Amino acid sequence: MIFDIDGIESKIGYTFKDKMLLRKCFTHSSYAHEHGAEDNELLEFFGDAIIEFIVTEYLYNNASGDEGKLTVKRAGVVSKEPLLCAVNELGLSSFMLLGNGQKTSARTDEKLFSSVYEALVAGIYLDGGIIAAKKFVKDTIIKDFDFKERASRRELNCESKNEFQEYVQKRKLGSISYETLAKTGPDHKPEFRVAAMLNGAILAEGKGSTKRLAEASAAKVALDRLKKDGKHRNGR
Repeated sequence: MIFDIDGIESKIGYTFKDKMLLRKCFTHSSYAHEHGAEDNELLEFFGDAIIEFIVTEYLYNNASGDEGKLTVKRAGVVSKEPLLCAVNELGLSSFMLLGNGQKTSARTDEKLFSSVYEALVAGIYLDGGIIAAKKFVKDTIIKDFDFKERASRRELNCESKNEFQEYVQKRKLGSISYETLAKTGPDHKPEFRVAAMLNGAILAEGKGSTKRLAEASAAKVALDRLKKDGKHRNGR
């Protein structure tokens, strides 16, 4: 079987100095047993740890939340689904070296293809160092995480502020505005404190890594407060 090294390197955006190491990354144990070659299982093991480190470092420097929330976020980035998605998007599954028996079930074995991502990360690390490995991970699975994070933040921003606005307008409670009270932290990781104002008076405060997120947080607290006060006035 011809192993298309150039084809793989063009897809992953990295050129291996050790071409046999690249081949090993794609060598399944079934193929190795049939052809007396080295498989990629130890590379998978090593790659799993490297990916977790890279993602953990990235979240530490860029994401908000406590340890519990960041642990959940990390699990979402390093789980089987994002790795499998990256392999499919890069078109790497067709390069796998599989034994004859494994080929028949390969299409339904998702772990097989997500594992090749782990092996490839280890291979890039061993061949080119941590900077090269970080670039590959960021260009593949972290970029998707960033997109989803931005989407969820936009959704939070729109929903919270819209619900607050609708509640106030429907009951003719007055006008809403937002005021930035403070900005703290370094430039690469700021924290904004914003007040949600009703008729010029502070109703609630919120914090976030951007003004919009802080406004959304303040809007949610303000809305909850108005609903709670409304229930008390109605005797509920």
